[in-house]
Amino acid sequence: MKDQIAAKLNGISNLEDRKFLKNVLNDVFLNLYEHSDTMYTQLEERVFSEMEGLSNHYDIYTTITPREEIDPVHSFLRPLWDEDLTEKQYDLAHITQEAIGLHQYPLMKVFFCCDYRCLQPIITGAQTFHGAIVTEQGSIDATFILRQERNYLGQLKKLYETFLNNNIPWKTVNNPYIFRFAEVVLQKCERPPAPGEIVKEIKVDFAEYAQYVRYDMVPLWNVETLEMKSSGFPMPCQDKINFEHRIPLEDSGLEHGYLAFFEGEASKYIRRTKETLSIIAPTQEQNTWDIMRVIHPATSKNENHQYPLVSNGKRQEFIDILAQRSQRAIRTEAELKRLIDSFVSAEGLSLARIEVAPSRNAEVTESASYEMNFFIIDEIRRADYQNRLLLYFTTTDGDNFLICDQMSFIVSEVQMHYPEYKCEGIIL
Repeated sequence: MKDQIAAKLNGISNLEDRKFLKNVLNDVFLNLYEHSDTMYTQLEERVFSEMEGLSNHYDIYTTITPREEIDPVHSFLRPLWDEDLTEKQYDLAHITQEAIGLHQYPLMKVFFCCDYRCLQPIITGAQTFHGAIVTEQGSIDATFILRQERNYLGQLKKLYETFLNNNIPWKTVNNPYIFRFAEVVLQKCERPPAPGEIVKEIKVDFAEYAQYVRYDMVPLWNVETLEMKSSGFPMPCQDKINFEHRIPLEDSGLEHGYLAFFEGEASKYIRRTKETLSIIAPTQEQNTWDIMRVIHPATSKNENHQYPLVSNGKRQEFIDILAQRSQRAIRTEAELKRLIDSFVSAEGLSLARIEVAPSRNAEVTESASYEMNFFIIDEIRRADYQNRLLLYFTTTDGDNFLICDQMSFIVSEVQMHYPEYKCEGIIL
């Protein structure tokens, strides 16, 4: 604009007119233009800063690693289950009780590094595997069955409940690894171990699945539980019942997400500002709180994960952030594609087409996806008359053993937008 005004002034041949017009423009119009331009720039910066504030504070990152390779001072990854850090010790009393049919005690956990379609028939408990319990007195022939490991799934459910209690919108956690763990359960053995007999090893012949079995694997994520103290005196609320406790976040990192955790207690109101976490509670004396911290990942060139590091994060483009704020219902296939493509984990997958089919249509190809939000049971819908919303995908990463899991993550997120359908994913 300034260049255009200067060019127009230079085109005036009458010097007196040029001088007069130049003084008028400099005193009035140019000052007005500069003020408007400054205000517009400030408005633009404020809009973008507000949008960025919603972006990725609560993105969950997950991977898996052998126990001996865990870095105890890693910048952001923590064990999902702390008990995994200790080496497995075989309890003779539990093994003996299981051998005589009194209990079903898991002897150990194994991880299956294979495609989900191969994994499905393994952990149903229908197949029997032969093996042995090795003691210092010899080997005891035994048979085993597998069942899905539930402790990790319980941690995921607890995280979901904590999100709800903190008024944070839930986004499906992309953690394919925890669905691949199985507990090895003793079915029967040649004889129970004798009192005082020391169990050295449990051997299981997994037959054709042996190539996929991994031992002593530990799932990791960027969530940890801390004890944090509120500062100052609790402030009485206007209802004359509750008190506001403020926890400063500057020392523990403003870039992280924080969730107040109340196990076995009634939900309380939690509010997060940039520098403070405020907890509204009826107690005045308490000043120490259990806080879940969702650690923002630190980028490092030295990071080298044996298994892929996956997340439920979205691409931080303006249109995607704007769509997250608007919470519009998805009505078209183009909008559905935009939602799918916004996820970082959608790389390598492309939605080819969608199809609505009756729930009992046997002609449709069997789904290759599973529900990652299995714990959400409070939706108001009836499953007995649901039609199936089939999402057909093509992939450029067919050799990736997590490809069905990536699709399951996307389908589980789509399911939250279409509760009236039973969403299923199929790879073409």
